[in-house]
Amino acid sequence: MTAALHAEWIKLRSLRSTYLTMLCALALGTGLGFLDTTSVAHHWTTMSAQDRAAFDPVGDSFTGLVFAQLAFGVLGVLAISTEYGTGMIQTTLAATPRRGILYIAKAVVVGTVALLLGETFAFGTFLLGQAVLTTNHLDVSLTDPGVLRAVSSAGLYLWVVAMVGYGVGAFLRHTAAGIAVMFGVIFLAWPAARALETWSYLPDKLVLSNAADVLGQVHALAVKPRLPSLGLAYLDLLIYLVAALVLGSWRTSRDA
Repeated sequence: MTAALHAEWIKLRSLRSTYLTMLCALALGTGLGFLDTTSVAHHWTTMSAQDRAAFDPVGDSFTGLVFAQLAFGVLGVLAISTEYGTGMIQTTLAATPRRGILYIAKAVVVGTVALLLGETFAFGTFLLGQAVLTTNHLDVSLTDPGVLRAVSSAGLYLWVVAMVGYGVGAFLRHTAAGIAVMFGVIFLAWPAARALETWSYLPDKLVLSNAADVLGQVHALAVKPRLPSLGLAYLDLLIYLVAALVLGSWRTSRDA
């Protein structure tokens, strides 16, 4: 396992896509969050009472999360799909013939990198947003109720998205297909669930992006019927994580 972990770490840090996807996450996620909080701080005095009441100093800092999460999903997909695309998976299996060890080693390496980057992204974006909001005394501190939970949960969410991407990539073994599935899970599931609201709010409560809305904010957005409760939002993450990793493990154990 130690040798497999070392090999997977070398491969992940050697991929140009690892750095490009994280650069995209940083540029889009942090940049859009900065622009949103700057706009709020600039227009605060002219905002309506309703808009002020809906303002969340933590959630607005994470406006760019909707784009950053796709970059994390792509990171997970590419971590394994590229080996199948280039045929390098045969060399990898020759070096690590026990496929369970290989799958776990990749998951540990990708998961560790994604968790560190996700939490760094979340806390960095939060601190940048609060630095902008402090000019109008709209900022909050990590010691305020619910803030640390929301910020750390945003980083946890990015980690889950990366691991879901890893499971999807292992299951499909095709980069374009894996990225297409992640795009659907992140962006297309939401309008599909909204279309079913006439019959039930359950699909809305199971959408991954809706779970992110609840986890990354301090205000009690879950009072809206279409959004999951805080507990259900964490359960959503667990369901997606387990389902993707189990599917990826099943496919990896069958053939190369």
